[in-house]
Amino acid sequence: MTLVYLAMGWCAGIWLAHQLWGLGAIGCTTPAWAFIGSALAAALAAGRFRPRTAGRLAAILICAALLGAWRYQARPFAVCPAADRLAAYNGTADAPAYATVEGVIVGYPDVRDTRTFYRVRADTLILAGRARPVQGDLLVQAARFPAFAYGDRVRAGGQLITPPVFDDFDYAAYLSARGIHSLMRRGRLELIAAGRGHPFWAALYRLRAAGSDLLNRALPEPAAALANGMLLGIESGIPPAVDEAFKATGTAHVIVISGSNIALFTGVLMGLLGRRVGKTRAALPVALAVVCYVLLVGADPPALRAGIMGILYVIAAALGRTSTAYVSLFFSALLMTLINPLSLWDVGFQLSFGATLGLILFTPALQSRVERFLARRLPPERVRQAMGFLNDALIVTMAAQILTLPLIVYYFGRLSVVSLLANFLILPVQPAIMLGGMITLVVGLIWEGLGRIAAAVPWLFLTYTVAVVRTLAAAPLASVETGALGRAFAVVYGLILVAWFVRRSWPALYRRLPLPAHAGRWTLAALAATWLVVSTANLLPDGRLHVIFISMEGGEAALVTTPAGRRAWIWDGRGDGARLAMAARPLLAAGESSVSLALGPNATAFWPGARSADADRPAAGTRIRLGGGVELLCVAPGEAWLLRYGDFSTILPATISPAGQSWLRDAGPDIGPLALLKTAGPDTAAWPQVAFLERAAPQIVLWPEGTTYPADVAAWLAGRGAVRVAEEGVVEAISDGRRIWLRRWSGMRR
Repeated sequence: MTLVYLAMGWCAGIWLAHQLWGLGAIGCTTPAWAFIGSALAAALAAGRFRPRTAGRLAAILICAALLGAWRYQARPFAVCPAADRLAAYNGTADAPAYATVEGVIVGYPDVRDTRTFYRVRADTLILAGRARPVQGDLLVQAARFPAFAYGDRVRAGGQLITPPVFDDFDYAAYLSARGIHSLMRRGRLELIAAGRGHPFWAALYRLRAAGSDLLNRALPEPAAALANGMLLGIESGIPPAVDEAFKATGTAHVIVISGSNIALFTGVLMGLLGRRVGKTRAALPVALAVVCYVLLVGADPPALRAGIMGILYVIAAALGRTSTAYVSLFFSALLMTLINPLSLWDVGFQLSFGATLGLILFTPALQSRVERFLARRLPPERVRQAMGFLNDALIVTMAAQILTLPLIVYYFGRLSVVSLLANFLILPVQPAIMLGGMITLVVGLIWEGLGRIAAAVPWLFLTYTVAVVRTLAAAPLASVETGALGRAFAVVYGLILVAWFVRRSWPALYRRLPLPAHAGRWTLAALAATWLVVSTANLLPDGRLHVIFISMEGGEAALVTTPAGRRAWIWDGRGDGARLAMAARPLLAAGESSVSLALGPNATAFWPGARSADADRPAAGTRIRLGGGVELLCVAPGEAWLLRYGDFSTILPATISPAGQSWLRDAGPDIGPLALLKTAGPDTAAWPQVAFLERAAPQIVLWPEGTTYPADVAAWLAGRGAVRVAEEGVVEAISDGRRIWLRRWSGMRR
């Protein structure tokens, strides 16, 4: 348990140092000797206490905390100022620095629908025609084609900025935790030279790309994309509809590299080599194979934690000792935060750690209770059979969710009602998918024909998994928004779990706490009941008009909700309509079927059952009454609708072509003055004209960041005090017919 205490003290010190940094108590100039000297003094004090005393434990915890604080101070979220740091020359979203950066692509390219994200390790910066040596990693958002690879030396030109901080998501901290402090939007890449990366990483990434290509050829979609995520950690190709269905059912953990993947990989290798050369001799090659596999799939925090625990298991098996999962878990957290202290704030790491800790703490108790329940109703043989099935399909899921539930509700603001059932139905087949997929990769890379035959096994079970997930995701209220009260519930729930953990680990300390008997149980029950009532009330219409503007990768759409709760979906036909629709679905409390009207080219394809009013290109003047005083008026055939509700009016969608604007200005109906106007985002090939803006005369203008409008348009918008919004995100306008409220989110999340 000493190692557990050290890990807890170490992580507490990292967290405390982060808080002190935010308060300005420590910073870049704080000397390292202040932490190391204090930690040494605490270690000497610990030696003066007798073993197994509270004083000795306290001194050990303080020593570990001081060392953790020193580790954070060496690698904080903030960038310490230095002339040779690339981040020192960043601009802002509103005032970007136009620069050229030269460096080498490090890491596996993240390929999306219309663009690719490259991590470039910079060594030269050209700013205002002057070149200077720099160091630092840069994330470049570039066009998908032409494609570049790891090890390519490139020249990237574009807008160099500090990653933004959104209302609900600290993108700067997210990238900083990964060692990236600069962002280049819409970068233009030029190849200078190839093959400048390390040979080991180059070989590993070639193997990963070859495996991905094999799975794409051997499996149909979406099975191929899911297999890429489960086996190789490549999640960018998963169709948005499938990805959203897994999130809505609380089963997204099965399509990412996690502990089960690493455990199966380790177990198979140990079993095969152990029979041939013995467990002792097999330990080293198996441990090296685990390290390579973790690096192959990207070494994300969950995979890294699972890999460390897998290696500890291999070492314990070689030494003939049982690996203590509890100690191994905390040791993996200690080692991970030693490598990168910012891993402590990684949501994936927190979920992975919480799920594993839940399995360790709660699985035995749940097993015994279920077994006693069955023993009173079934004969012993049937009890053993039932427990063998329930243990893998239900009990393990329940144990893992005890600790992950508050994290999911707190971070994502949503709760899957069907999660337990979905996991119960799909978890038993996941080992077959993993084992069959691994066999497909190994055999297929040697002989593709045999690999295609082996792929029949993972295809069968992947098809079953997708069918179950899609069916349950389509159920009414499969996933509900929890709101602010839900997050408060998650915090209290977490505090009660901490109190339970203290009671279990240190009963003497728990008895000193001023808590009445069953305080946690009754507090949790009362808060849960209140939360359920309020969450149900939040699903009802609030009597106001809601217009949600969604922008993503060159396309825009709007989701309209009337005061009575009727919904309309309006898409501009640009970009990926399915991806835009998937981005909107989490914002709906009642699922896909709640959209009754879909407008735009093929918009109904993404909302089955919705009525379409523009299949025959409605003429100008076509009117659609949505009820409650809300109406849509076609003001530009095939392009634009005027939404009206009382004094509120806006044009939908936001991307009106120059021809459409000219028609509206010269021949169309009188649309002004508008209460609100959202202008087109970047990469949409649409921008507002000054003459159109003058005719529309909007009171409020939403101007996306990252746009490159003509100078006269930008000057007009700046002169009218246009509100800057994220170039890819969600903006919601709410109106009661007289007043307007704005809400902003990022990353398609509330």
